[in-house]
Amino acid sequence: MSALLAAVALGAALPALVEADALYARRADAGNVDAALALYRRALVGDAANEALWKLLRALHFKGAFSAADAPVRNAAFDEGRRLGQAFVEGNERALGNRRSERIAVLRRVPHAAEVYFWTAACWGQWALGRGKLAAAREGVAGKLRDLAQTVIDLDAGLEEGGGDRVLGRLHHQAPRIPFLTGWVSKQKALVHLRRSYAIAPNNSATRFFLADAILDLEPRSREEALRLLRACRDDPPRPEYLVEDRFYAEEARRRLAGLP
Repeated sequence: MSALLAAVALGAALPALVEADALYARRADAGNVDAALALYRRALVGDAANEALWKLLRALHFKGAFSAADAPVRNAAFDEGRRLGQAFVEGNERALGNRRSERIAVLRRVPHAAEVYFWTAACWGQWALGRGKLAAAREGVAGKLRDLAQTVIDLDAGLEEGGGDRVLGRLHHQAPRIPFLTGWVSKQKALVHLRRSYAIAPNNSATRFFLADAILDLEPRSREEALRLLRACRDDPPRPEYLVEDRFYAEEARRRLAGLP
């Protein structure tokens, strides 16, 4: 792309990004999510492409996880997100060439690499749930998730409120342990990573719920800790910037508590 064309593309992309961000901030309205998605797709050009990409993946994840009512629509959102994100990931990994020992240092110089890797992992994880945990593990999704999440931790452990550790901890808790395929899955590591994520952002509702869920399953002697986490997740007012997400996990916590003996 010539310098002139690149400047024109960037000039068109930036207003679209600004408008999309404003719509995404009002994502409690499903119509705003779809409008934001259209604008993020338009902004996938020039110097703004990586920023538009991670925000597109984030919006696709939100649509699939919190906004879309129908399973085919949810699955389509996660599928688009995993495919777009994985193309970015594979392109960057190929570009490393013989510089594997410098991998993290090189990726840190790629604008928004950590964000794209994180939201790619998030979309893969939700897509895998739709496929079924066992089928997805046999297709190698668990290994992809592990590598993406670890890369996020290496690049920026605090990203998305300890997002890399949150994804990796949930993966170790939920992934089936299959000999010669996912033998690396460790229930002990599930608690280690989720507690690291919780230490970074103790008010994150997803981390509270995932950690409490893991404790109840894997460390029953710490049941009281799990109950405190679930009650906080259920009872604390939702944060304005995460209104939909916090309400979702409040309901999950309410159901988990109701189902306990």
